[in-house]
Amino acid sequence: MYLKICVLILCLFSFFNCDSHNNSQNLPTAENGSIDLTNVSFDEFNILQLAGDWKFDWQIFTLPTHLSGQTTQSHSSFPSHIGQNQFIKIGKRWKEIESGTGFASYQLKLIFPKNATNETYAIRFYQTGGAAMQVYVDGNPSLQLGKVGKNKESMEPTRNSGIVVLPNPNQVVNLLIHISNFHHDDGAFWYEPKLGKFRDIQNQFIRDLTLDSLLSGALFFMAFYHFVLFYFRRTKKLILYFGLFSITTALHSISLNGDILYHLIPNVPYRIAFSLSLIFYLAMPFYLYFLSQLYSNYFSKKIIHIYSFLCISLYTIVLFFPTEIGSQTTFLGIFLTIIGLLYSTICLFRLVFKKEELTLSLFFIQMFLLFGAINDTLYLYGIFKFSLILKYSYLSTVLFQSLLLASFFAKTFIKNETLKNELTQLNESLEQTVIVRTNEFKEAKQIAEEANHWKDKFISLVAHDLRSPLSTVYSALTLTNEEDTTVEEKSHILKQVFVILENAMSTVEHLLNLNRFQLDKGKISLQLTSIPVLKQVQQVNDTFVFELQKKSLQVQFFIPDNATVNADLSIFIEIIRNLIANAIKFSHPNGKIEFSFFETSHTSIISIKDEGTGMTNEQKKFLFTEQMTSPGTLGEKGFGIGLKLCFELMRLHNGFIRVESKTDNGSRFFLEFPKIL
Repeated sequence: MYLKICVLILCLFSFFNCDSHNNSQNLPTAENGSIDLTNVSFDEFNILQLAGDWKFDWQIFTLPTHLSGQTTQSHSSFPSHIGQNQFIKIGKRWKEIESGTGFASYQLKLIFPKNATNETYAIRFYQTGGAAMQVYVDGNPSLQLGKVGKNKESMEPTRNSGIVVLPNPNQVVNLLIHISNFHHDDGAFWYEPKLGKFRDIQNQFIRDLTLDSLLSGALFFMAFYHFVLFYFRRTKKLILYFGLFSITTALHSISLNGDILYHLIPNVPYRIAFSLSLIFYLAMPFYLYFLSQLYSNYFSKKIIHIYSFLCISLYTIVLFFPTEIGSQTTFLGIFLTIIGLLYSTICLFRLVFKKEELTLSLFFIQMFLLFGAINDTLYLYGIFKFSLILKYSYLSTVLFQSLLLASFFAKTFIKNETLKNELTQLNESLEQTVIVRTNEFKEAKQIAEEANHWKDKFISLVAHDLRSPLSTVYSALTLTNEEDTTVEEKSHILKQVFVILENAMSTVEHLLNLNRFQLDKGKISLQLTSIPVLKQVQQVNDTFVFELQKKSLQVQFFIPDNATVNADLSIFIEIIRNLIANAIKFSHPNGKIEFSFFETSHTSIISIKDEGTGMTNEQKKFLFTEQMTSPGTLGEKGFGIGLKLCFELMRLHNGFIRVESKTDNGSRFFLEFPKIL
């Protein structure tokens, strides 16, 4: 088992970094502000880093109409040790030259192959901390990230990145980049731009954005899962601490390169983006508290309290001081994080020798997390140019720790079941004098089991409702890897993936609203409102867009605009979601699903009709009373709890659900909600 974990980590590490090795061999670099690409085959080397020596002018904005020499200089004096023909490598910090804040111009001449005019190329620029960037191509403004300026008041910083398209470029192309930074202590042109054919740059951008979105989404889902689990097990603080660790790593993950954050919130203030980029200061305290709860005898609470105080104090500076001051804490924050990782690694190493359960696997995951933190730190400061892997170590840590918690609770459950059986056997041998107390115990036990029964249903419901959007996202991403998928289709799919993730977050919110449990015999407290039927049904139906497209199903709505029912909104959405999923599952490709609405004097009735496989009389007999599952028309699998849950949720409304169906003639479900007279 442990060997498999090590092999898995190495495979992940190799997968995410093989491109950087394969594409960096025998490629030209910039010399004296010029890079010769005449012998580069962009079919063989898809993407090229524009590394090397760029022409550099400190405290000067070179005019784009005179790239060779005319400049505009600030009022400050030009440092004597920096000439106007200075050349500098991308990634070299301004602190090493003059000051961490200021502004500068970078220039590079690109010499393309003669056949370049027949192709469309692109250059991808990455975020540069708290700087602003203006890119000119042959004197023409082509990309603006933030707003450049010669002082703090005139510039607008950003952490966003961007792409410059070069359609049919000349053989010689002049790049001019203005960069200004007065909001970050460590200003520079941090990362080399990447040049390639437009389709390759676009594909890499979509791949990175999709992969980072999935990774961040997985971290958010794990955080919400542990928060929900803590709601039911409030005595287990390790669940809360791990949920907090997951949410901080998720927030840090979306801010690592800025693309996800600025796609979700295009006008996000720089202050927020900057604060999210340093929220990892809080991750290690939560992680250490989690480990101390798990192995309390091997972690010093005093050390963890002092460490947490330092990290929280440091992040307080980030939140409440100007960003140019807050950015000065970066190195100290990274140092404290690595110290925390080293401390936890040493403690886990001691646990391995003590042969504590699961510690060897946890130790290997810890080493991967430590290696990722050190690697990304060296990459950030330009010492070791390999690849950023910390976000992947985040995910591996969260997933493994989740498995560890699942194992822990499974063993606790088995232990509780064993104790329960022993108590039952003991109760059977009690004398008649304690019958009254035994009956009281059984009654209390029955109430607890009913409450646990509702809890188990809720957890099953979470798994049931999150499986569909995750499967849909997986199918969508599979399409993006197919060769015949166009760039426009990939872009459309990516937008749909974001919609599905947003809907999945809404699903989690509705599920959380469902757990309004009254531990008084497991009853649910309803919040009845007048619900617009057409609007809510269409919103739920939109979350199944990929499933409907996969089977080419047509959906028709025969519901009046003013149709309403009196129901609990969260439960109503859950009922409709289950019935739509059931209709799609058993519909044949190119089929049709119909929604209709009608009323009687005492009830409001919603109908969902499909043209699927239908069911036998025997199946209808036990449809709402027993857990039943059958494969869909394309082999889809389910948990078998959806219709039974719908039946119980309708009973809570004093309503009723029934079905009309024949084999091979489809099914029609009726939801009957009582009117408030």
